[in-house]
Amino acid sequence: MLMVRKSIPKAWQFSLGIASILLLVGGYTVFSHGRAVRQKEVAAQQLDNVRNLLSEVLATPADELDPASLAKRQSKIHDYEAQITRFEQESQTAIDRTVPTWSSLYHDGLLRVLSPQGLKKDEYWLAEDAWATFIRLISGLGVGVALSLIIGILMGAYASIESFFLPPLSFLAKIPPTAMMAIFFILVGTSYQMYVTMIAFGVLPTLAQSIYQSAKKDVPENLIFKAYTLGASSLELIWNVIYKQILPRLIDAVRLQIGPAMVMLVAAEWMVSSAGFGYRLRLFYQRTDMTVIFVYVLILGVAGLVADYLLTLLRRKLCPWFGD
Repeated sequence: MLMVRKSIPKAWQFSLGIASILLLVGGYTVFSHGRAVRQKEVAAQQLDNVRNLLSEVLATPADELDPASLAKRQSKIHDYEAQITRFEQESQTAIDRTVPTWSSLYHDGLLRVLSPQGLKKDEYWLAEDAWATFIRLISGLGVGVALSLIIGILMGAYASIESFFLPPLSFLAKIPPTAMMAIFFILVGTSYQMYVTMIAFGVLPTLAQSIYQSAKKDVPENLIFKAYTLGASSLELIWNVIYKQILPRLIDAVRLQIGPAMVMLVAAEWMVSSAGFGYRLRLFYQRTDMTVIFVYVLILGVAGLVADYLLTLLRRKLCPWFGD
């Protein structure tokens, strides 16, 4: 019988995790191969239809036609033969690029973004897009986290600063950052500064409030009294007591902001960028070609997991007393 919050052995945790991944992979494999089979069946049906049309045209004796009809007949024969050649190829190698198979993802997606592209074969899509997105994300998060840390700690330390910042932060936290993109485009432009500003604005209200709540609730009053009793200044108290006490909560809050920051960045790149993951996703969406899109989505997911894991390791190293 399953009991609420009853722990299970590590082996079971690992097995269930692997089972969920295999279920996702298996489900996608079956679905994509089913689409590929249907694509070939459609091509085969179209091939039969064109062959029947060609047979009807060939059944008409050429010597009974006037020159104009004969020219029209030859044109139809040429068109049908070209269609037959194309459908014969598709019936053997038809690829559904809307839900590509694993083989198509590897050859037409992964190898494609890793290989040189462009007329001069000097464009490496993945390297260029990853670098553009990474720099924008790190810069925006850096500015947003720094401002959130300063404002959040000061709000938790001083009631006057809390009263001043809490109403606007509560209001701004309710506005979807993507709804503000048009305003950012007008006020900041579409340069590098726009991405940094948008990400910083997107994470600031929520992150600052999380830090403020932690500074108020996770720092015992007796620690503050002891610090003042030992002669600590307000700045020393903030650094040595409040900051170090809320550090694990700060790292966890930053972990939770990576996902929303990526959503905002990819959305902005989709609309106005000429480089980055969002830009490349838009190009291949317009072609209805999901091979590169699925590869980029997988890369974004893996990158998010790696960032989350690294921040967890950082928290364990800096705050071993906090636990999991």
